[in-house]
Amino acid sequence: MTEQTGKKYGAAVKMATLCVALLMYTTSMTTPALAEIAKAFPDASGETVKLISSIPSLMLCIFSLVSGWMTTKISIKKSILIAAALIFVGVFPAFFGGMNFIIATRVIFGAGYGLVFPLASAVVTDLFEGSTKDTMMGWKSAVGAAAGVVFQSLGGILTAYSWRYAFLGFLLVIPIVVIVLFILPDTGVRARAEKKEVESGGKKFTSVLLICGVVGFLLNAVQFSYMQNMAMFMAADEIGSALDAANVLSTFTAASFVAGLIYVAFAKIFKKFTPALAILLVGCAFGIAMNAKSLPMLFVSAVVFGFGFGFTNPSLTLKAASGVTDPAYTPMAISIYVCCTGIGQFMSAYILKFLRDTLGMTAGRADWKIACIAIVVGSVIGLVCLAVFGGKKAADA
Repeated sequence: MTEQTGKKYGAAVKMATLCVALLMYTTSMTTPALAEIAKAFPDASGETVKLISSIPSLMLCIFSLVSGWMTTKISIKKSILIAAALIFVGVFPAFFGGMNFIIATRVIFGAGYGLVFPLASAVVTDLFEGSTKDTMMGWKSAVGAAAGVVFQSLGGILTAYSWRYAFLGFLLVIPIVVIVLFILPDTGVRARAEKKEVESGGKKFTSVLLICGVVGFLLNAVQFSYMQNMAMFMAADEIGSALDAANVLSTFTAASFVAGLIYVAFAKIFKKFTPALAILLVGCAFGIAMNAKSLPMLFVSAVVFGFGFGFTNPSLTLKAASGVTDPAYTPMAISIYVCCTGIGQFMSAYILKFLRDTLGMTAGRADWKIACIAIVVGSVIGLVCLAVFGGKKAADA
């Protein structure tokens, strides 16, 4: 039984719901160990070692869609437990195995990662509604921002003892599973409303989901250049050290955490304009970053980017979740949206290279300039469309 049928869930269920989000960020625990793994396996190519971090992104594109299909056969809770079991396989390299074994476990881990990514949002939309749903989605983003920092720091601490110890961090899956198993409600599989499906001409999704999918793909194709290129651009322009770059990115994470906590207030103020304004903040952050001549200005850009990023994730996810003809299709809608964002992330480097070559841009911060122009223009067009058409189509959907 969900809130839609009158059930109100308390703090324990909300905690269990947020614990699901922690599973998404376990992938960051092994990132600090990549250099040590490369030393341990000198015969492995650099590309092979990088697969340890890139495989989960590829698997996200595939298994995020499997996740949506799975929820039509079994409950969201059972799906989460299956995803957690696959993620737990990531712990095995802590005890034995060579490079091929590590890659194999990363494929299995990636499958679980791909499954749980949309489920972390689907469980929120399944259990809560109204302002509570918006609040929980914001908190999910805040928890994710904090978890990313904590898990990466934990991985660094464990790597200091041995690269294998970095994989021990996956033992944290056990308490999360216990919490989900005993506290998270099992709402079963939602039955489809056949009448609504007939009225909608057999359509499961609306144009809202299509728009969110395209926006999610394009945004992720350019916005991740901010994190990926920060250290390189700072070094090239002699603005700061690697430690300074880490501090800038930590500031971005901290701002994302705060944005998640206050997302509901932001959404209440700007209502239908929330997604477009959130994306515009990301574009403004790129504008500040590409013109920054000093370290303090990069910190300013990180704060703006963090707030934009922290507001964008819940707003687009909630909007994508609304792009269905019946609530039974909500998990699948979220899965499709997540798949689009995953493809955007995975293709980011190739898309930006194509745009640089096509536009003949060779300046050091070309990626940031492309991102700034694309995001600002896109968000302004979105704001104009919402102002002119009043978001009627989205509201009707």
